[in-house]
Amino acid sequence: MERVHVLDPVIQNKIAAGEVVERPSSIVKELVENSIDANATSIEVFIEESGLKMIRVVDNGEGIDDRDSRLIFERHATSKIAEDYDLFEIRSMGFRGEALASIGAVSKATVESYRKDRQPFKLEYSGGREVNYTDGKSRVGTVVTIEDLFFNTPARYKYIKSLQTEAGRIIDIMQRFSFNHPHIQFKLAFDGKVRFHTKGNGNLQEVISDVYGLNVARHSVKVEAKTPDYKLSGFIVRPEITRSNKNYINLAINSRIIKDFRLVQSVVEAYHTLLPKDKYPVVILNIDMDPKLVDVNVHPAKTEVRLSKLKELQQLIEQTIREELRSERLIPEIEAREKTEKPVMTQNVFDFSSRPVFDNTFNEYKRENIFSNKEGKTQNNFDFNTEKRDEVSYVNTPIEEHMSHSRESYDDYNDSKLPYLEIVGQIHGTYIVMQNDEGMYLMDQHAAQERIKYEYFYENIQNSDERVPLLLPYHFEFSYDDVIRIDEKLKDLKALGFNIEKTGIKQYTVTEYPSWILKDDPEGDIESVIDFISNTDEFSVNKYREEMSIMMSCKQSIKANHYLDLTQMRALLKDLSQCKSPYTCPHGRPVIIKWTTYEIEKMFNRIMK
Repeated sequence: MERVHVLDPVIQNKIAAGEVVERPSSIVKELVENSIDANATSIEVFIEESGLKMIRVVDNGEGIDDRDSRLIFERHATSKIAEDYDLFEIRSMGFRGEALASIGAVSKATVESYRKDRQPFKLEYSGGREVNYTDGKSRVGTVVTIEDLFFNTPARYKYIKSLQTEAGRIIDIMQRFSFNHPHIQFKLAFDGKVRFHTKGNGNLQEVISDVYGLNVARHSVKVEAKTPDYKLSGFIVRPEITRSNKNYINLAINSRIIKDFRLVQSVVEAYHTLLPKDKYPVVILNIDMDPKLVDVNVHPAKTEVRLSKLKELQQLIEQTIREELRSERLIPEIEAREKTEKPVMTQNVFDFSSRPVFDNTFNEYKRENIFSNKEGKTQNNFDFNTEKRDEVSYVNTPIEEHMSHSRESYDDYNDSKLPYLEIVGQIHGTYIVMQNDEGMYLMDQHAAQERIKYEYFYENIQNSDERVPLLLPYHFEFSYDDVIRIDEKLKDLKALGFNIEKTGIKQYTVTEYPSWILKDDPEGDIESVIDFISNTDEFSVNKYREEMSIMMSCKQSIKANHYLDLTQMRALLKDLSQCKSPYTCPHGRPVIIKWTTYEIEKMFNRIMK
């Protein structure tokens, strides 16, 4: 074994570059952060061949003092901190003094800078060694050019994916910078073509429009919250706009890009039941806090952080976003599409000699020979005669009784999250057609009752100590595989209010059950509860409340092709109006969608482009 010796500084920097310079996007991030620390108001980034050939960052910041020019490529040379205490109060983007040294060790780098009242200079580096030093141009700011990346470490090329992938990473980094610093004008160009730019006027919603498009910006909602430790600010996008991954959840602490799974999960939880399965929201959120509460000196990339009061921050994020969403009317609007040729459809001839009459909002619907076919028979889809269809109904279950939903006029609900809606009829036994001055609405009756029953179950599971005794106990028999799991969960079942005992090798007896189990089919519901809990690896009350509420609400809600009369439709709409979040079912599907009057008129060419 060789004797211990200190490595050459060039080798040290190449080793450090393994963490700091992972790919071209890492270089872009480090250089742009330096420009931000220099108080630049305009930052331009030019890329060739996804950064492998050339990366150039041009800013109008304060510039570098020529007296420090020979130090900028030295390892751990920085102007951001001076003593160890400064590590506990980092307020700048950079502070480690590793970036330029690492970048210069694996590329050909040129730095040209000018600071007011000092001398402009131009410094060229190649493979970690100085090549040339000359006078520069008298332009305030700094231009850093990185060429032939990894020319002296060719093994790194194996870990570089396609040029498109690397370009995507650079775009993602620049977009996040623009969200965190809307007062800075950003410009990004690939191979001479500008990919995006921002105005730098401080308007974050305009930046969202520049990056994600006008539609996303139009559906964005401003959020703000403040506690003694934290200040939240940014925009959340209404749940009708979703993405298939979490990459659109943009989080920053003190305007620094961070990646923290726990905070991202808090954002997702805040959209509780408002998103479809495997869909995620678009969120831009900055967290201002005392630098003493966060440690950013975790990894050279500076995206990982450690927080002193993580749980408090998670609660604040979740509560702030959830309250803002609850205050919004989240009924998605359907955009009018261009008219396309479709096959000719035929339909029955309707008699429009008379029309329906409304005394007021929800007074009795008077029909006078409307929707009659040629034989004079009334069409079933719009038959509100309850005497003819008593076998089909929206049943008044104990949920409605528990929630004390009376059948007064819908106008009596001043705290409803839904707008005034006038019921027109039902189509396909599945969707309820409604209208108001703003346009036409379509309600999915199954999704609506799912939401109603979900909120009932979620509020009452574990919140009610009342039990229902059984004169004749229920007896259940399960397979041997199930018995093993059920035996492990008997304590959990008893904690939820079930008086359950094992009475045989495969038999169980229930003599009492909690009052939130509905009276329609208690035996079936109890069996579902036992099956659910026995198949849950790690039982927790919150997880149980959530998943069990979803399962039971779906099972017990009216299905498609279930015809309702007008009174039943009114009752369903009224119950929905009292929900805390009446816009989606527990699975995240919309309950009501809307066509505005403008969109309808546009489809019929009443409004011409």
